[in-house]
Amino acid sequence: MGYKVKPKTYLVQFEPGHEFHGIEARLSGMSYGEWEQVTGLDGSEGETNGADSVRRFVDHLISWNLEDENDQPVPTTLDAVKQLDHNLVAALNNAWIQTLIGVHDADPLPETSPSGEPSPVASIPMAPLSPSLAS
Repeated sequence: MGYKVKPKTYLVQFEPGHEFHGIEARLSGMSYGEWEQVTGLDGSEGETNGADSVRRFVDHLISWNLEDENDQPVPTTLDAVKQLDHNLVAALNNAWIQTLIGVHDADPLPETSPSGEPSPVASIPMAPLSPSLAS
């Protein structure tokens, strides 16, 4: 029996105080081939067109909690996304990309993070060394 890869999904959300705090979007990850194409590792110029980036975002959008002004769910389609505020779409797309590469701003520090405390490693002495005997 072989190993079965489970499709990876990512939850995109924004921290309290962010303009879009409260929205949650679930997206699938990219295949390695897509990643090569987006980054240009396949020998191309990479993804330089914002419209292509948004189409890719929508292709990977599984679900979200976004509602319209009539409290109706906004579909996860390209046509629906094109009707949304540009800043919202850009923020979601950028957060998804940041999440894929592991640097999304809303991701909390791990529980083991020292929260900015000094390193437990002994400090390197900064006093001048004695003059060399060889000189």
